[in-house]
Amino acid sequence: MGDPWLPSVHGEETRGLRGHVARGLTWTIVDTWGRQLLNLLVFVLLARLLTPDDFGLVALAATFILLFQLIVDQGLGDALIQKQTISPSQLNTAFWAAVATGVVLTLAGILLAAPVALVVAEPKQQAALTAVLQALSFSFLPAAGSSIQIAILRREFRFRELAMRALISTAAGGIAGVGLALYGAGAWALVAQQLVTAVVSLLVLWRASPWRPSIQASFADFRELSAFGLKVVGSDVLNFLSRNVDNLLIGVVLGFTPLGLYSVGYRVLTVTQNLLINVARRVAFPAFSRLQGDVPRMRRSYFQVTRVAGAFILPGYIGLALVAPEMTILVFGRTWTDSGPVAAVLFLIGPVLTLQAFSGAYLNAIGQPGVVLRFRFITTVTNVAGFLIAVWFGILAVAAAFVLRGYLLLPLNLSWMSRYGQIPIGEYLGRLQGVAIATAAMAAVVLLVKLLLAGHGSLSLLLAAEVIAGGATYVLVIWLVERRLVHDVLALLSEVFRRGGRRKRGGAPDAGPEPDPGLSAGLDEDI
Repeated sequence: MGDPWLPSVHGEETRGLRGHVARGLTWTIVDTWGRQLLNLLVFVLLARLLTPDDFGLVALAATFILLFQLIVDQGLGDALIQKQTISPSQLNTAFWAAVATGVVLTLAGILLAAPVALVVAEPKQQAALTAVLQALSFSFLPAAGSSIQIAILRREFRFRELAMRALISTAAGGIAGVGLALYGAGAWALVAQQLVTAVVSLLVLWRASPWRPSIQASFADFRELSAFGLKVVGSDVLNFLSRNVDNLLIGVVLGFTPLGLYSVGYRVLTVTQNLLINVARRVAFPAFSRLQGDVPRMRRSYFQVTRVAGAFILPGYIGLALVAPEMTILVFGRTWTDSGPVAAVLFLIGPVLTLQAFSGAYLNAIGQPGVVLRFRFITTVTNVAGFLIAVWFGILAVAAAFVLRGYLLLPLNLSWMSRYGQIPIGEYLGRLQGVAIATAAMAAVVLLVKLLLAGHGSLSLLLAAEVIAGGATYVLVIWLVERRLVHDVLALLSEVFRRGGRRKRGGAPDAGPEPDPGLSAGLDEDI
């Protein structure tokens, strides 16, 4: 029997890291865009087959389920990615800890579903919420079986396998969900979609991963990994609460139907973030982790990626804020008209995301998860306070509270990045000046088109005119004021497809000197 498979050691690469990152980014684009487009197609079909009440019921149940899924691996997966070297005992310890946690959470979810429903739902809705919570509790088991395998593949930059797993499972879940919706299953179509996706994802993942667990665990290894992992999972839990307590409050105070309308508006924001930001988010942490100890190089990469990412994030979010009302009606139908203004307000968070989308990955990679944890604690407290006030004024006020919190805490984020990450604020902001000018010009043109055409034609004509005029304006202005940035974007795209294509043909990475990963470093969620 041979030695057990082990991941590579961080820091051994003196060349070829940019090739890893570029290929990882290529497959992350395939993963994220393919999965999100599939999800969007399924979501549009389900929105036309189901009611806001159906979406609200599952959204409220999913708030609890997704929260506890964050602690399935107790942050040990991220600890495995960040560590320079890992042993077979550490891999096995992390895996069996995740499995044990998944079993406990499944049993707890089944037993506690009824008491939770009694507290948060109206009497006539408690039975339905209990059943959905119990069914979704079984998703903890495939999550437990997947978490460490996902961490291994991320550490090894095997994003091709992760992309295939995501696309196949998303398609399978979508087919199950739409099929049951056509059959008249109501909210259970959404439940089936999530469970089928989780199970198929687990099966594909284990077929792709080279690692298999053995019956081995060590309390000493668990304690060592937990020192990093618990801070990460604490940050993740706080971030989740910060981003989802609005769903809980709306569901409890206003009911399932307003929550369904809000969740669709928020879903539009989520899809956009996945397409514009998360394309490379999962590459960021392992990429920065491989550069740990070389702070100047990490800082240069951080500056570079901020410019390129900002060129997409800022105009994308501001543009969508301006066209969200008409876009929501055209895509989802007039049943969801009230979701459009919610999405429009939420998209105003774009400038905040532009400035802090990488901060969590950067700080974790340099060994500062405690800073991320503190910021997310402050964010959570501020969000909860704002939501508690805003929920009594309706779903639009809740969306506004979320955006306002982002702007209030942005100065603190920039200050801590300067203090702990050595990212000078003035230089950082100056790199986005051209993008801001081009975005402002685009917004002015879109508003002018809206003023001239609103009420004088179909919604589809208005939306097409806004997109074409705004997009053309942005491209023209960014070319005039940030021509170097345009070249950087084109160079990144060329490298992504060149490296990705070389990998598909079985070619080896370039053997030349390793440049900064820079533009390919990826994005992480705002801290």
